[in-house]
Amino acid sequence: MCMLLLSRGASIDARNYKAEFPETILRRWGRKAFADFLAAVRATGGWLPYVNAPRKELLALRQRLPALRDRGRAAPSSSVRAHERLFLDTPEDIFTSVLAFWPSGRDYQEKDWM
Repeated sequence: MCMLLLSRGASIDARNYKAEFPETILRRWGRKAFADFLAAVRATGGWLPYVNAPRKELLALRQRLPALRDRGRAAPSSSVRAHERLFLDTPEDIFTSVLAFWPSGRDYQEKDWM
C-alpha cells in the first residue's frame, strides 16, 4: 500500500497531528520493514529518485567498466558475450532510453498487490 500511495503522488513528508513522520508511527507499531522502506525513500529524496536509483547505478557501472577492466578490477563476461556487447557497445542515448523501461524491484507494479 505504501508503494501504491507513493507512486500515485502521496507526500513522503506527511505527518500526523503530533507532527510524527510515518516511519516513527510504523516503528512504534512494530512494522520495521515498512518503516525502513519509507526511510529509504526519504533518504533518496522521494519516490522517483528511489525508483530510479538502480538504473543510475547501472548507468554508472557501464561508464566505469572500461576503466575497471584496464586496472584488472573487472573481468570480461565469459557466459554471454552478446549481453556484454549490448551493455558496452550500445550508444549512450539509446542505452539511457532503453534503461528507462527496465523494471527493477523498486518499481510499483499493480500485479504485485493483486
